[in-house]
Amino acid sequence: MFSGSVTAHELAFVPAQVANRVSVIDLTTMQRLADIPVDGKPAGVAVAQQAGRAYVSSPEGKFVTIIDTASRAVVGRIDVGGGPLGIVVPPSGAPLYVADWYQHRVYAIDPIRRTVTGFVQVGQSPSGLAISRNGRSLLSADRDDDQVSIIDTASFTVRATIKVGTRPFGVTLSADDSRAYTANVGSNDVTVIDVANAKTIATVAVGERPYAVALANGRAFVTNQYAGTVSVFDTGSFAKLATIDVGDYPEGIEASADGRSVQVVNWESNSVQRIDTATLKITASVETADGPRGFGNFIWHQP
Repeated sequence: MFSGSVTAHELAFVPAQVANRVSVIDLTTMQRLADIPVDGKPAGVAVAQQAGRAYVSSPEGKFVTIIDTASRAVVGRIDVGGGPLGIVVPPSGAPLYVADWYQHRVYAIDPIRRTVTGFVQVGQSPSGLAISRNGRSLLSADRDDDQVSIIDTASFTVRATIKVGTRPFGVTLSADDSRAYTANVGSNDVTVIDVANAKTIATVAVGERPYAVALANGRAFVTNQYAGTVSVFDTGSFAKLATIDVGDYPEGIEASADGRSVQVVNWESNSVQRIDTATLKITASVETADGPRGFGNFIWHQP
Protein backbone atom coordinates (compact mmCIF):
# COMPACT_ATOMS: atom_id res chain seq x y z
CA MET A 1 0.00 0.00 0.00
CA PHE A 2 1.08 3.54 -0.71
CA SER A 3 1.71 5.96 2.13
CA GLY A 4 0.72 9.62 2.19
CA SER A 5 4.24 10.89 1.52
CA VAL A 6 5.51 12.59 -1.61
CA THR A 7 8.67 12.09 -3.58
CA ALA A 8 11.57 13.79 -1.78
CA HIS A 9 12.41 17.34 -2.76
CA GLU A 10 9.21 18.29 -4.54
CA LEU A 11 8.23 21.95 -4.60
CA ALA A 12 4.88 23.40 -5.64
CA PHE A 13 4.74 26.73 -7.47
CA VAL A 14 1.15 27.87 -6.95
CA PRO A 15 -0.13 31.05 -8.66
CA ALA A 16 -2.21 33.11 -6.21
CA GLN A 17 -4.35 35.31 -8.42
CA VAL A 18 -5.78 37.72 -5.86
CA ALA A 19 -2.43 38.37 -4.19
CA ASN A 20 -0.43 38.65 -7.44
CA ARG A 21 1.99 36.13 -6.03
CA VAL A 22 3.29 32.63 -6.66
CA SER A 23 3.50 30.69 -3.40
CA VAL A 24 6.34 28.17 -3.17
CA ILE A 25 5.48 25.11 -1.05
CA ASP A 26 7.87 22.38 0.12
CA LEU A 27 5.70 19.29 -0.36
CA THR A 28 7.87 17.12 1.89
CA THR A 29 7.48 19.32 4.96
CA MET A 30 4.28 21.07 3.76
CA GLN A 31 5.80 24.43 4.56
CA ARG A 32 5.40 27.65 2.59
CA LEU A 33 8.88 28.81 1.65
CA ALA A 34 8.27 32.00 -0.32
CA ASP A 35 5.80 34.24 -2.11
CA ILE A 36 7.14 35.50 -5.43
CA PRO A 37 5.59 38.74 -6.78
CA VAL A 38 3.99 38.15 -10.21
CA ASP A 39 1.76 40.80 -11.79
CA GLY A 40 -1.29 40.46 -14.01
CA LYS A 41 -3.48 38.14 -11.89
CA PRO A 42 -1.50 34.90 -12.41
CA ALA A 43 -3.54 31.73 -12.89
CA GLY A 44 -1.93 29.09 -15.11
CA VAL A 45 1.36 27.34 -14.50
CA ALA A 46 3.67 24.88 -16.24
CA VAL A 47 6.88 23.65 -14.65
CA ALA A 48 9.70 22.58 -16.96
CA GLN A 49 11.45 19.92 -14.90
CA GLN A 50 14.87 19.70 -16.55
CA ALA A 51 15.09 23.39 -17.39
CA GLY A 52 14.26 24.37 -13.83
CA ARG A 53 11.70 26.94 -14.87
CA ALA A 54 8.13 27.66 -13.84
CA TYR A 55 6.11 29.48 -16.50
CA VAL A 56 3.12 31.39 -15.13
CA SER A 57 0.35 32.87 -17.28
CA SER A 58 -1.31 36.17 -16.36
CA PRO A 59 -4.62 36.62 -18.23
CA GLU A 60 -5.04 40.26 -17.21
CA GLY A 61 -1.39 41.14 -17.76
CA LYS A 62 -1.32 39.38 -21.14
CA PHE A 63 2.09 37.86 -20.47
CA VAL A 64 3.92 34.82 -19.14
CA THR A 65 6.34 35.20 -16.25
CA ILE A 66 9.45 33.00 -16.05
CA ILE A 67 10.57 31.85 -12.60
CA ASP A 68 13.83 30.08 -11.83
CA THR A 69 12.79 27.18 -9.60
CA ALA A 70 16.12 26.88 -7.78
CA SER A 71 16.55 30.54 -6.83
CA ARG A 72 12.77 31.16 -6.69
CA ALA A 73 13.25 34.42 -8.55
CA VAL A 74 11.60 35.98 -11.59
CA VAL A 75 14.09 35.88 -14.45
CA GLY A 76 12.01 37.15 -17.38
CA ARG A 77 8.67 37.82 -19.01
CA ILE A 78 7.15 36.94 -22.38
CA ASP A 79 4.52 39.27 -23.84
CA VAL A 80 1.73 37.21 -25.41
CA GLY A 81 -1.30 39.48 -25.77
CA GLY A 82 -4.93 38.37 -25.62
CA GLY A 83 -5.79 36.38 -22.49
CA PRO A 84 -3.18 33.70 -21.77
CA LEU A 85 -4.56 31.06 -19.41
CA GLY A 86 -3.81 27.36 -20.00
CA ILE A 87 -0.11 26.66 -20.34
CA VAL A 88 1.99 23.53 -20.86
CA VAL A 89 5.55 22.52 -21.71
CA PRO A 90 6.73 19.14 -23.11
CA PRO A 91 9.31 17.04 -21.27
CA SER A 92 11.98 18.39 -23.62
CA GLY A 93 11.41 21.87 -22.19
CA ALA A 94 10.46 23.58 -25.46
CA PRO A 95 8.45 24.97 -27.02
CA LEU A 96 6.06 26.42 -24.50
CA TYR A 97 2.35 26.34 -25.45
CA VAL A 98 -0.17 28.90 -24.20
CA ALA A 99 -3.95 29.01 -24.71
CA ASP A 100 -5.39 32.45 -25.51
CA TRP A 101 -8.85 32.57 -23.95
CA TYR A 102 -9.95 35.65 -25.92
CA GLN A 103 -8.41 35.08 -29.35
CA HIS A 104 -9.30 31.35 -29.43
CA ARG A 105 -5.74 30.37 -30.26
CA VAL A 106 -2.91 28.28 -28.93
CA TYR A 107 0.53 29.89 -29.21
CA ALA A 108 3.90 28.24 -29.57
CA ILE A 109 6.61 30.15 -27.72
CA ASP A 110 10.39 29.86 -27.77
CA PRO A 111 11.24 30.06 -24.05
CA ILE A 112 14.90 30.93 -24.73
CA ARG A 113 14.28 33.77 -27.18
CA ARG A 114 11.08 34.63 -25.32
CA THR A 115 9.08 35.16 -28.48
CA VAL A 116 5.86 33.78 -29.96
CA THR A 117 6.82 31.65 -32.96
CA GLY A 118 3.37 30.70 -34.25
CA PHE A 119 -0.23 29.96 -33.40
CA VAL A 120 -3.07 27.63 -34.34
CA GLN A 121 -6.76 28.55 -34.25
CA VAL A 122 -8.85 26.22 -32.05
CA GLY A 123 -12.38 26.32 -30.64
CA GLN A 124 -13.94 29.06 -28.55
CA SER A 125 -12.29 29.97 -25.23
CA PRO A 126 -9.48 27.41 -24.97
CA SER A 127 -8.61 26.81 -21.32
CA GLY A 128 -6.63 23.74 -20.24
CA LEU A 129 -3.81 22.23 -22.29
CA ALA A 130 -2.09 18.84 -22.15
CA ILE A 131 0.95 17.59 -24.08
CA SER A 132 2.00 14.03 -24.89
CA ARG A 133 5.29 12.72 -23.51
CA ASN A 134 6.88 12.74 -26.97
CA GLY A 135 5.66 16.29 -27.56
CA ARG A 136 3.89 15.39 -30.80
CA SER A 137 0.27 15.80 -29.70
CA LEU A 138 -1.18 18.82 -27.93
CA LEU A 139 -4.72 18.85 -26.52
CA SER A 140 -6.81 21.96 -25.95
CA ALA A 141 -10.05 22.03 -23.92
CA ASP A 142 -12.18 24.49 -25.91
CA ARG A 143 -14.67 25.50 -23.24
CA ASP A 144 -17.34 27.39 -25.18
CA ASP A 145 -17.43 24.89 -28.06
CA ASP A 146 -17.78 21.85 -25.77
CA GLN A 147 -14.89 20.13 -27.48
CA VAL A 148 -11.26 19.08 -27.28
CA SER A 149 -8.91 19.93 -30.15
CA ILE A 150 -6.01 17.57 -30.85
CA ILE A 151 -3.12 19.47 -32.42
CA ASP A 152 -0.25 17.95 -34.37
CA THR A 153 2.74 19.93 -33.10
CA ALA A 154 4.95 19.20 -36.13
CA SER A 155 2.59 20.87 -38.59
CA PHE A 156 0.93 22.95 -35.86
CA THR A 157 -2.53 22.18 -37.20
CA VAL A 158 -5.66 20.69 -35.65
CA ARG A 159 -5.90 17.04 -36.69
CA ALA A 160 -9.14 16.22 -34.85
CA THR A 161 -11.86 17.63 -32.62
CA ILE A 162 -13.93 15.59 -30.16
CA LYS A 163 -17.23 16.63 -28.62
CA VAL A 164 -17.20 16.26 -24.84
CA GLY A 165 -19.39 17.44 -21.96
CA THR A 166 -20.52 21.02 -21.44
CA ARG A 167 -17.80 23.62 -20.95
CA PRO A 168 -14.65 21.53 -20.55
CA PHE A 169 -11.97 23.35 -18.58
CA GLY A 170 -9.10 21.17 -17.41
CA VAL A 171 -7.71 18.36 -19.58
CA THR A 172 -5.26 15.68 -18.43
CA LEU A 173 -3.46 12.88 -20.29
CA SER A 174 -2.82 9.41 -18.90
CA ALA A 175 0.79 8.32 -18.32
CA ASP A 176 0.84 6.39 -21.60
CA ASP A 177 -0.92 9.22 -23.49
CA SER A 178 -3.68 6.86 -24.60
CA ARG A 179 -6.51 8.59 -22.76
CA ALA A 180 -7.49 12.15 -21.97
CA TYR A 181 -9.83 13.30 -19.21
CA THR A 182 -11.75 16.58 -19.36
CA ALA A 183 -13.43 18.26 -16.38
CA ASN A 184 -16.71 19.64 -17.73
CA VAL A 185 -17.87 22.53 -15.55
CA GLY A 186 -21.27 22.87 -17.22
CA SER A 187 -22.42 19.24 -17.14
CA ASN A 188 -20.78 18.14 -13.85
CA ASP A 189 -18.95 15.21 -15.39
CA VAL A 190 -15.66 14.00 -16.81
CA THR A 191 -15.31 12.86 -20.41
CA VAL A 192 -12.78 10.09 -21.09
CA ILE A 193 -11.26 10.21 -24.58
CA ASP A 194 -9.48 7.57 -26.65
CA VAL A 195 -6.79 9.86 -28.05
CA ALA A 196 -5.52 7.67 -30.91
CA ASN A 197 -9.02 7.17 -32.30
CA ALA A 198 -10.27 10.65 -31.37
CA LYS A 199 -13.46 9.42 -29.74
CA THR A 200 -15.12 9.44 -26.33
CA ILE A 201 -15.24 6.17 -24.43
CA ALA A 202 -16.94 7.15 -21.16
CA THR A 203 -18.70 9.92 -19.27
CA VAL A 204 -18.37 9.87 -15.49
CA ALA A 205 -20.62 11.95 -13.22
CA VAL A 206 -18.76 13.93 -10.55
CA GLY A 207 -19.53 16.89 -8.24
CA GLU A 208 -20.68 20.42 -8.98
CA ARG A 209 -18.47 22.48 -11.29
CA PRO A 210 -15.50 20.15 -11.88
CA TYR A 211 -12.37 22.09 -12.73
CA ALA A 212 -9.37 19.79 -13.20
CA VAL A 213 -8.30 16.13 -13.06
CA ALA A 214 -5.23 14.40 -11.61
CA LEU A 215 -4.37 10.74 -12.23
CA ALA A 216 -2.59 8.48 -9.75
CA ASN A 217 -2.69 4.93 -8.39
CA GLY A 218 -5.20 3.81 -11.04
CA ARG A 219 -7.60 6.53 -9.96
CA ALA A 220 -8.87 9.87 -11.23
CA PHE A 221 -9.15 12.76 -8.77
CA VAL A 222 -11.46 15.62 -9.80
CA THR A 223 -11.75 19.00 -8.07
CA ASN A 224 -15.37 20.17 -7.75
CA GLN A 225 -15.34 23.94 -7.29
CA TYR A 226 -18.87 24.60 -6.03
CA ALA A 227 -19.14 21.40 -4.00
CA GLY A 228 -15.87 21.85 -2.13
CA THR A 229 -14.99 18.23 -2.80
CA VAL A 230 -12.75 15.92 -4.79
CA SER A 231 -14.47 13.07 -6.65
CA VAL A 232 -12.48 9.85 -7.06
CA PHE A 233 -13.19 7.14 -9.62
CA ASP A 234 -11.41 4.05 -10.92
CA THR A 235 -9.77 4.65 -14.31
CA GLY A 236 -10.36 1.06 -15.39
CA SER A 237 -14.00 0.47 -14.47
CA PHE A 238 -14.98 4.16 -14.08
CA ALA A 239 -16.68 3.17 -10.82
CA LYS A 240 -17.06 5.90 -8.22
CA LEU A 241 -14.78 5.28 -5.23
CA ALA A 242 -15.18 8.30 -2.95
CA THR A 243 -16.10 11.93 -2.48
CA ILE A 244 -13.58 13.75 -0.30
CA ASP A 245 -14.41 17.01 1.48
CA VAL A 246 -11.63 19.54 0.93
CA GLY A 247 -11.30 23.33 1.24
CA ASP A 248 -13.54 25.96 -0.33
CA TYR A 249 -13.55 26.21 -4.14
CA PRO A 250 -10.89 23.62 -5.04
CA GLU A 251 -9.30 24.24 -8.44
CA GLY A 252 -5.82 23.06 -9.34
CA ILE A 253 -4.76 19.49 -8.61
CA GLU A 254 -1.63 17.46 -9.39
CA ALA A 255 -0.16 14.11 -8.39
CA SER A 256 3.28 13.66 -6.86
CA ALA A 257 5.84 11.93 -9.06
CA ASP A 258 5.50 8.64 -7.16
CA GLY A 259 1.69 8.70 -7.36
CA ARG A 260 1.29 8.35 -3.61
CA SER A 261 -0.48 11.66 -3.16
CA VAL A 262 -2.34 14.41 -4.97
CA GLN A 263 -2.12 18.06 -4.02
CA VAL A 264 -5.34 20.12 -4.12
CA VAL A 265 -5.34 23.92 -4.43
CA ASN A 266 -8.27 25.65 -2.72
CA TRP A 267 -9.05 29.11 -4.09
CA GLU A 268 -11.22 30.48 -1.25
CA SER A 269 -9.53 28.63 1.61
CA ASN A 270 -6.06 29.83 0.54
CA SER A 271 -4.58 26.39 0.99
CA VAL A 272 -2.94 23.35 -0.56
CA GLN A 273 -4.06 19.99 0.82
CA ARG A 274 -2.44 16.58 0.38
CA ILE A 275 -4.61 13.52 -0.27
CA ASP A 276 -3.19 10.01 0.14
CA THR A 277 -4.14 8.17 -3.07
CA ALA A 278 -4.45 4.80 -1.32
CA THR A 279 -6.44 5.71 1.79
CA LEU A 280 -8.20 8.69 0.16
CA LYS A 281 -7.63 10.73 3.31
CA ILE A 282 -6.27 14.27 3.72
CA THR A 283 -2.91 13.97 5.42
CA ALA A 284 -1.58 17.55 5.45
CA SER A 285 -2.45 21.16 4.63
CA VAL A 286 -0.54 24.41 4.16
CA GLU A 287 -1.61 28.03 3.71
CA THR A 288 -0.88 29.97 0.50
CA ALA A 289 -1.11 33.59 -0.57
CA ASP A 290 -4.61 34.91 -1.33
CA GLY A 291 -6.61 33.32 -4.15
CA PRO A 292 -4.52 30.32 -5.25
CA ARG A 293 -5.47 28.65 -8.53
CA GLY A 294 -2.65 26.34 -9.61
CA PHE A 295 -4.16 25.64 -13.01
CA GLY A 296 -1.74 23.26 -14.73
CA ASN A 297 1.40 21.40 -13.69
CA PHE A 298 2.77 23.19 -10.63
CA ILE A 299 5.10 20.59 -9.06
CA TRP A 300 8.86 20.71 -9.59
CA HIS A 301 10.95 17.68 -8.70
CA GLN A 302 14.22 18.99 -7.31
CA PRO A 303 17.36 17.15 -8.47
